[in-house]
Amino acid sequence: MIWYPEDVRAPELPPFANTSKKLIRATAAMQAHSMRALLRYQIEGVSFLKRRFEDDLKLIEKLTEGEFVDAFDVFANFVQNATSDYAKEAGKFASIGAKLASETAGQVRQEAETTMDDMAAATLAT
Repeated sequence: MIWYPEDVRAPELPPFANTSKKLIRATAAMQAHSMRALLRYQIEGVSFLKRRFEDDLKLIEKLTEGEFVDAFDVFANFVQNATSDYAKEAGKFASIGAKLASETAGQVRQEAETTMDDMAAATLAT
């Protein structure tokens, strides 16, 4: 018996195959987004620590200078500046978090719209 190409058809892909491709693509995009967010947080954290360590070094240098300094005033000024810096940094982290949440919501909304459009097109095709 001879088999001709028109006699043998490739099986149709199950309906979830196209959806699974989109799911994999969306998952990869979300992983890239979360990695970008993690790196943003790390960059901000390291730059903050660098500034704080420089201020710590300045405090030690002021306290150990050869001249007479009022250690209490120097230390009180240092604590006041450090408290202010930590509050500013907490605000920066909160704004980064809000921005990332907004970006994530936009990405999810876009994926939902694409899915709805695909479902509408599939419904019209049948």
